[in-house]
Amino acid sequence: MNALAWTSALIGGVALMAVMVMTTVSVAGMSLSKLGKVLKKGYDTVVEPLLAVGPIPGETEMVETGMAFIIFAFLPLVTLHKGHAEVAILANFFGNKVNRFIDLVSDTLMLAVAAFLGYRHLMGTIDKFNNGESTWILQFPVWWGYAASMLGASIFVIVAAFCVLRSFDALLTGRTVKVAGAVH
Repeated sequence: MNALAWTSALIGGVALMAVMVMTTVSVAGMSLSKLGKVLKKGYDTVVEPLLAVGPIPGETEMVETGMAFIIFAFLPLVTLHKGHAEVAILANFFGNKVNRFIDLVSDTLMLAVAAFLGYRHLMGTIDKFNNGESTWILQFPVWWGYAASMLGASIFVIVAAFCVLRSFDALLTGRTVKVAGAVH
């Protein structure tokens, strides 16, 4: 499970870097183009190359699609390591068995959320595929982004199910699950 979750997160990280670089290049291109228009009044031949530069067409469409994929790609790793924020006000007062039971309940709820999100995302993917909707500028089918995100959503469900089994095993055996949760 650890390898699956890390692989998903690494793919999401590569996608995040690509989105960041693309956004930076697009903003820089737009800024250079605006600078060229300002300078054009006095320096026609020098700034001509700046006028040819501009933002990347369809950049916002690619960022939208990429961010959905990226979020779903990171959810399995966060879930596996219990990286979601938890409020541990009363946990110190309970014994280990009660805390293991609370972990089982919270992991079961996370599985329910993962299954619900995965199911609804699958329905959205099917809907976008059936209606043939495409993006406004690049004209690529919207369902492509939905389908790419389904990979992360599916891994999220698998990892969440594993976490329920892990918590159930910890409750029965009394062992402690080592995780890196964010306690607040």
